[in-house]
Amino acid sequence: MIEFHKIWIEQCGAARGIKERFGTEKALGYLIGEKLLAFVRASNSRPEFAQELPSFVAEVKEILSPSEISVYLGSLKRVGAQGHVLTDEQYEFMRDAGAYDENIVRGAEDVIIVGRIREMLLGDAGG
Repeated sequence: MIEFHKIWIEQCGAARGIKERFGTEKALGYLIGEKLLAFVRASNSRPEFAQELPSFVAEVKEILSPSEISVYLGSLKRVGAQGHVLTDEQYEFMRDAGAYDENIVRGAEDVIIVGRIREMLLGDAGG
């Protein structure tokens, strides 16, 4: 069984399969908007995750090109699974139905984390 802070290895393998089978856009949403975001969040309080973060980032750079990453981060509307699985209409329907708790603090944290991800993957914070 894999140590949980090394789960990124399996996630990167899955992202390669997603890219091949479903395309780059789905792989970007899965790997950056969902898995890397959660990993960065965990690394803020868990040293074992922080230690693995540079390796995870390096592997993301192997899977996805800088231009793919830049376009994705420049057009990002939502993070998490709903960011790459649902259309805008589906997300709005689910949100309006109360399926998502829109927490302003969590949203602000996500913006900060996405900025950190941009800096780690592309070497800039601005876009």
